[in-house]
Amino acid sequence: MTAPATLRRFAAAAVLLAALGSAAPAAPLSGSSPAQLRARAAAAERAGDWDAALAALLDLPAADRAEPATRDRLVNAARRATQARRHRDPAFQQFVAALPVRDAGQVFGDAVGKLAGAFADPGRATPQRLWAAGVEELDRALGSRAFVALFLTDTAALKIESFRLALRADWAARPVGDPREARALLKGLIGAAQDELAPRVPAALAAEVLCGACAGLDEYTAFLTPEPAAEQPADLGGHGLFLGFDSDGPFVDGIAPGSWVAFHTQLHRGDRVARVNGRSMILTPMELADALRNPDGGLHTLELMVPGTGMLSEARLPVVPPTVFGGRMVGGRDGVGYLRVAEFQPATPRELAEAIAGLKEQGLRALVLDVRGNPGGSFLAGVEAARRFLPAGAAIVTTHGQLPQVAGHTFSSASGPAALDLPLVLLVDGDTASAAEVLAAALRDNQRAVLVGTSTFGKGTLQFPLKLSGPGSVRVTIARLVAPSGPLSAGVAPHLIETDPHRQLELAADRAAELSAPRPMLVP
Repeated sequence: MTAPATLRRFAAAAVLLAALGSAAPAAPLSGSSPAQLRARAAAAERAGDWDAALAALLDLPAADRAEPATRDRLVNAARRATQARRHRDPAFQQFVAALPVRDAGQVFGDAVGKLAGAFADPGRATPQRLWAAGVEELDRALGSRAFVALFLTDTAALKIESFRLALRADWAARPVGDPREARALLKGLIGAAQDELAPRVPAALAAEVLCGACAGLDEYTAFLTPEPAAEQPADLGGHGLFLGFDSDGPFVDGIAPGSWVAFHTQLHRGDRVARVNGRSMILTPMELADALRNPDGGLHTLELMVPGTGMLSEARLPVVPPTVFGGRMVGGRDGVGYLRVAEFQPATPRELAEAIAGLKEQGLRALVLDVRGNPGGSFLAGVEAARRFLPAGAAIVTTHGQLPQVAGHTFSSASGPAALDLPLVLLVDGDTASAAEVLAAALRDNQRAVLVGTSTFGKGTLQFPLKLSGPGSVRVTIARLVAPSGPLSAGVAPHLIETDPHRQLELAADRAAELSAPRPMLVP
């Protein structure tokens, strides 16, 4: 359990976090110029440090990331970083060890059909291109010492290199016209690998082809192994709290800025944790996970040692943190309220309405809504949040994809008189992504809010999980998102640019106060 000082842009794309695992990311590279970031990415690529290369590329402004050559580098870095993490993941190793090769072929054929029929850009998801990307992934895997040690027997290096040459020169170019042919071709490839390489786990080779077919499309499309039975989260990362361990037990190793813990507790980095949910002697992450599975009345209770006193203080955290929190009236700005939206989930529109109603009871006349660092989440929740502020008929976002549900479909507001009409200022930054960008663009393009901060991440796509006939599913980019003023992949530019986070809030509060000030009546 490492502790990030902040969530970098890579973490802002929540689906990438899911694809690359739950390890906490490093501090951001903010302050670096695009040229410096490109150089840093190139150096990391040469060193084979794909996590670092991906981090640098994702820190580029949206316009730079949209350049074709940079897009190719980014997708390549994401594929390689994901592959390396996959090979280190015990859950994935267990999955492929238990997967019959026959089932792997069935899943691959089904995935080819689903990807070809659902991916937003059908020209890039033909069975032929999916097959070639899958073979390329297997080739890379066979060049990995970790993969070879895990899944092959004592196969001679020359044999491995000979097989890799055959993959590039022969197998990758074999014609594939439909899912049935893809399944048959994979069967032949695995048969050849069993003859040449004697793999310990043949299904692991098939899984590489499957994962590569998905990952070759973009940095968000991926094969997902079956989800384990739902249980309480094994850490408090969702609350913004990261715990570390040393010989004395757990301690607060980091608190994410803008998180529920940052807003609603007095925890500090370095605080020692004596008990969690009444359990003491917690020395390992596994023991912490056990303690978190037994909350008390819907709350996690952390007891912390107060330095120099021998006494304990207590912090209570909700088991499921709300997505809307931090509500308060801003001091020195009469009638200006503040709310933070950390992510979008199905409950977010309701939480937002309840929080605004609570502020109205305190005299709310203008609202500062903070979506800095918001990685998105539920697309429909973002759309619904926008509807709460927009009059009937106002366009929110248009989806462009193959599936009928997203083929040129425009989402509009139907709120009518129920729409909230109070003055609104929206705080955004480079970590504002996905559904949060849908909200930001809709409010900006309909002249409904003043945006303050820096340009948003520029994700601009919508993903959806599709179940396969065998174990697992594929998360597919099913649509490109276009705001009323243009593609969201370019990011959303604020009206007032300010890079300093503290100054951003001051500027937003000042602007909200101006918007809510009474206008003098004109006398003829």
